[in-house]
Amino acid sequence: MKDKFLTVKWNNVFSIVLGFVTFLFVIAVLTGLRVPFAEGGQTSFITLVILGGIGCAVSETQSVFRYRPTRWRWKRHSHPISIVGQVLGIFALILIICTFNGISMLSITGYDTAFRVLAIILFALFGLNVRRNAILK
Repeated sequence: MKDKFLTVKWNNVFSIVLGFVTFLFVIAVLTGLRVPFAEGGQTSFITLVILGGIGCAVSETQSVFRYRPTRWRWKRHSHPISIVGQVLGIFALILIICTFNGISMLSITGYDTAFRVLAIILFALFGLNVRRNAILK
């Protein structure tokens, strides 16, 4: 059972479900719906950081399992889609660090603006991951 759960299929399903949950969370926060664990800007941002971190971990786990037996084993990090994803991931990490330390980054000040920018980055990363999985077989 454990071997069957740690397959590309289950990681892909979990990644899509997590992306959908994150999308619903962002829509709920932006429309002003009450979310139990996201009462303010800071808690919403922290929740989005956690969801994004889980998504990145699942994506990388899926990538490792998927490309290990293929010719893309070592090339998966040098593919243009992967490079764009790495740059966006680094920007997201810098945004998170600056936001938690209260440092203004470009014109991004406060948790509300950082929440919106991080949501856009996470959805772009999700789209890149889906596209990378379709291209690199």
